[in-house]
Amino acid sequence: MAKPGLLAIGAVLAAAGGAALGFGLTREPTGGLPAGASEAMASAVAQLDGDVKAARATVKERAANLASLQTVQAAVSTDAATAKDGFERGELKFSPQAGEVIELGQTKQGGKPETLLIQPDGGMHSQHAGTVGSFAELMGDKLVITEVVSVTPKEGADKQTGHVTVSRPLDLKPAIDRLASAGVAGTIDLGGQKRTIGAPAANATVQNVAVPSLPDVKLAVAVPPKTGGKPMALIAGGGIGIALGFVVLVLGLVRKTQAPAPMPTFATATTQMSNPGMVAAGTPSPVDAGSSLVAPTNLGPGALLGRWEIIKRLGSGGMADVYLARSRGEAGFEKTVAVKVMHPHLARMPRAVDHFLDEAKLAARIHHPNVVAILDLGKIGNDYVIVMEYVDGVDLERLLASARAAQRPVPVDIGLGILCRICDGLNAAHKTIGADGQPMNLVHRDVKAANVLVSRQGGVKVVDFGIAKAAQQSHNTIAGETKGTPSMMAPEQRIGEVVDVRADVYSVAAVGYEILTGHGVNLDLAALAHLGTDNWPHLPPPSSLRPQLPFELDNLLLRAMSYTRDNRPADCAVFEATCEQIMKMHGLTASDKDIARWVSSELALLPSGTPEETAQTAGPLT
Repeated sequence: MAKPGLLAIGAVLAAAGGAALGFGLTREPTGGLPAGASEAMASAVAQLDGDVKAARATVKERAANLASLQTVQAAVSTDAATAKDGFERGELKFSPQAGEVIELGQTKQGGKPETLLIQPDGGMHSQHAGTVGSFAELMGDKLVITEVVSVTPKEGADKQTGHVTVSRPLDLKPAIDRLASAGVAGTIDLGGQKRTIGAPAANATVQNVAVPSLPDVKLAVAVPPKTGGKPMALIAGGGIGIALGFVVLVLGLVRKTQAPAPMPTFATATTQMSNPGMVAAGTPSPVDAGSSLVAPTNLGPGALLGRWEIIKRLGSGGMADVYLARSRGEAGFEKTVAVKVMHPHLARMPRAVDHFLDEAKLAARIHHPNVVAILDLGKIGNDYVIVMEYVDGVDLERLLASARAAQRPVPVDIGLGILCRICDGLNAAHKTIGADGQPMNLVHRDVKAANVLVSRQGGVKVVDFGIAKAAQQSHNTIAGETKGTPSMMAPEQRIGEVVDVRADVYSVAAVGYEILTGHGVNLDLAALAHLGTDNWPHLPPPSSLRPQLPFELDNLLLRAMSYTRDNRPADCAVFEATCEQIMKMHGLTASDKDIARWVSSELALLPSGTPEETAQTAGPLT
């Protein structure tokens, strides 16, 4: 038999080495932007950009309307005294709004622009008067937006041209205050005029941040230098400890006698959500409560499982099979559902049963249109089943794979719309309240395209909380145990650390990267060991792969996949809000009908099976 002493020593060495390695890898140098500063900066810049666009649109429309007035066209044909007299008599029927300056002028052939009238009296003359276009100037905490429009003179158009100039200030102080309060320091520079934010460190490095609507603006953020480094001795020692631990474990395992190992025994699972022979809703089961009905040969079309009639098998996962089923009632009532049936051999393992039941109990607490609803949970004989809503559609991974193979990029508005809905569903899960009225602190831990279902009606639903983690649940993850999809995992999850909602934020960003760029994300532990943590994630900016993408997504997606969780958006709600701001800035919208049309077109183009057959394969698996 194996030597227990050697096994114990090996396990201790491996565990200690793993802990040291994980600690060393996850320690970051101090310095850099404060926690939350990046998100605050992105939010402030996005809001500033939206405000500038709105102010520009207003000023431009105002100038165009004034230029179309016949009284203005007549005024620019005269001189300054006549224009002022006409305004005072009320012939020029306009008046400046609060903070606004309106200037009328003319340019004689071969001459320079001349000002005929400025309102209000004493208003500042614009240096851009006479030069048609859009302009911006920085004046302290104000950004002055100016629009100059040409005016066709009512008389003498062959000898002179006219112009109307409208200027309006935009208060930058709210955006500046938001940045400063988050610990961001730097300068805003426009045309040599500067506004300092906070108190930049003398030895800080400069990070330039673009404001899309103001290409001439230089927003330079001072990033404090990082000090210290990773404890390389600790990392090396951890690696040696793991290696020694494995060697000792192997020695302990090979030193055994020839006696055959005893057959394992399994304890009978006692966890039960309903009475034997009953489903959770209380409908009597048509089978013997003491026997097991559930077997692949028994569950063909027409077989009964409790009150559910099996239509067809949808698929199988590591823990359960999933079937399309329906219930029938009076007056022709019929409801279609997906039924997840635990594999019979796992039903004899208490830990597996607790894991299976936890999925249903956790997901049943979440009530949101972007999360697949749990309808029923029960035990029939010795077999456990979860009944959930059936989504008539397909999982997102299959749609993305088909579109990628055919080089059909997902429309930007559709991709962002789906991403926002995933965030909305996950945020509802994260904020779920338990039966005791306390937050459950639930984390999905396996967010990926395969666990997002998209329906023919344009609905987007997160599914499969099979490995979700809550503060209170029947089973606990073993220390150092990792569950999920490695390529989509946050680094801290991959090395077995305790995770919070920011692990799901990381995975959502990875899904968003795949949706919008058409390129897969494969940043697992091997990539981490090979590439290191500097400049993580080691992915090209999305806009470099697909120029049609708003470049603001580069910062959002790559920041959300930061190695250090403090650098990511605080939760899925913040991620979604930033995503929505980007959509608003670029005039992008995606209704359920828009998504439904895209799903319909993609289903028709899937390479295997008819659209109807393909839709039937959508179903939650664990």
